[in-house]
Amino acid sequence: MFIEVSANLKKLSKFFPENLYVVGGYVRSKLLGLTNEDVDITSPVDAEEVSKRLEGSAFSVKIKNLKLGSILICIDDETYEYTAFRKEVYGDNGSHMPIKVESTDKIEEDAVRRDFTINSIYYNINKDECVDFYHGIIDTKQKVIRTNINPDDVFKNDGERILRLVRIAGELGFNIEKNTLKSAEKFAMNIQDLQGTRKFIEIEKILYCDKRYDMGDLKKSLLMLNELGVWQYFGLKNLRIRYKMVNKTEDRLLGLLIDIVDTEKPECLEVFLEKFLKEQFSLNQTMSRKLITYISGYYDALKGTNNKEFFFKYFEDWAYIYSLLGCKCKRLQSKYNFFYQYIIEHGLAIKVSDLKIDENDLKTNFESIDKRNYQKILQNLLSKVFDGKISNEKESLLKEVKKNLLNF
Repeated sequence: MFIEVSANLKKLSKFFPENLYVVGGYVRSKLLGLTNEDVDITSPVDAEEVSKRLEGSAFSVKIKNLKLGSILICIDDETYEYTAFRKEVYGDNGSHMPIKVESTDKIEEDAVRRDFTINSIYYNINKDECVDFYHGIIDTKQKVIRTNINPDDVFKNDGERILRLVRIAGELGFNIEKNTLKSAEKFAMNIQDLQGTRKFIEIEKILYCDKRYDMGDLKKSLLMLNELGVWQYFGLKNLRIRYKMVNKTEDRLLGLLIDIVDTEKPECLEVFLEKFLKEQFSLNQTMSRKLITYISGYYDALKGTNNKEFFFKYFEDWAYIYSLLGCKCKRLQSKYNFFYQYIIEHGLAIKVSDLKIDENDLKTNFESIDKRNYQKILQNLLSKVFDGKISNEKESLLKEVKKNLLNF
């Protein structure tokens, strides 16, 4: 069976008299008539030897993962990920990373370590022929995902493969073979051993699985996460999430987080989200705070927070909150947006930085005021300026501070 590869890959194969293979998603996609820019290649030759062979050629080499012996081979606008044939030994947890990697010169031993039959099809570039140990070509045509070996052996030490199973099923709209699905449910607890960043990457891919190919099905993947009981291994009390917003929002991560909050009903929204994003997704504080702010603004709008209080807090984040509200309540979206436009059109002071004085002015003119009160004072002035009680002029603002000096 012929698989189309680029002219550059053909050139690269000339450096491998032992035979160079494309394997995994690229081969699968070509069989389905799909485009796939992720090209994984392999051979019996170790990465160090490959680097030596390519010295002085048009191909450049970059190290990707020393432990796994992975390198990136680049030419023009093409990049290939190369890893030599290997065997993997895993520990007792499900953290995805093998504790030991052994090289091998046997392609059949390399095939054993791969997850699903549809990902275990090799294409020999030198000979223009497929090598298919586990009938992955048949499964691809029948649109079925099954493990290449006993599913328990595939999932028992690697929680990420369970999330990948869900993602690929959603990307391709494939069904999952019965025993493969049962085993994934059996070992779903291994997901809790994954690093937060790996969880986050896979969940994000799942959320946009229907965007990769025309045949994608987001609903299939989301329901599968529920069926496998995955969410308990993300620290949630509920096994099933009620998906209502994730299908509607442009930013599906925000939609999913809202669905999680609506399902879990936490006592304190910010505390819950901060803990979840840190412990389960390992997001940095800056990213977490942005997400929490957008979602808090969404819920504050639903509670009917008054316009002034709302925009003092969320003016700069309104674009994101506007989008979320539009998926839930057009009436509230329109109500708050009218006031937002009014603020802009009339040039109203909405942030402390809009005031004509700052902390330095307070320090210069009022030495007796404790600097810890500066922000409170400026916020109070902003409120009065917004309400039209005083003008936003330096002299008027300083006069107001002086009048209330005893309160500070």
